[in-house]
Amino acid sequence: MTARSLPPRRPPWLVVLLLALLAATARAGGPAESLQRIEASPDYVELLPAMGLTLDLRYATANNFVGENLYGDFHRAFLHRIAAEKLSRAVENLRKANPGYRFVVFDALRPRSVQEILWAKVRGTAQEKYVADPKQGSMHNFGFALDLSVLDESGKELDMGTGFDAFTPLAEPREEQLFLAEGKLSSRQIGNRKLLRSAMEDAGFIQRPDEWWHFDALPAAEVLGAYPIVE
Repeated sequence: MTARSLPPRRPPWLVVLLLALLAATARAGGPAESLQRIEASPDYVELLPAMGLTLDLRYATANNFVGENLYGDFHRAFLHRIAAEKLSRAVENLRKANPGYRFVVFDALRPRSVQEILWAKVRGTAQEKYVADPKQGSMHNFGFALDLSVLDESGKELDMGTGFDAFTPLAEPREEQLFLAEGKLSSRQIGNRKLLRSAMEDAGFIQRPDEWWHFDALPAAEVLGAYPIVE
């Protein structure tokens, strides 16, 4: 391309305005429209049962700590392709450890519009530390976080000592040995958590220290400001 054929540069203020308008449009459309927009992008991958997964998207039902369906009729899950590639390795890790076991996915990419609803529910409460402030964004909002557990051969969820979204110290991996000594967690429950943790961490995921079900595909410092947030 010659210098004469280069398109004119847009003023910086115009770029900022266009980005703001795009963000506002995405928010107005709700989570279903936001997720539909990323469907055509090569940067995101849809999670499917054929990948060796069971999908139980809790925020697309009332079976979550909010008690509301936050996704409406949209029952599909996506991850950034970097996270999806690591999840594929984690599936193989779990299969090698226990051929009849499989992951059950509770949440994956989560639009910031949904994050704002979660934040409004916990702000100012003891549960606030478990939900990321939407101003910065959760790793879920970038498609780099995954909430999941493990199902046995019969499709029953392994006992992890608490359920998903149990925002209590008992759900925190960093407190496991203390609760084992106090008899509040059993060795079997911790063993189940270690099975999940090993399959994920060996694939390159990082476990959140206060939620046994939450794993990040990259450190937050490498994601924030480097990848687009999904509104």
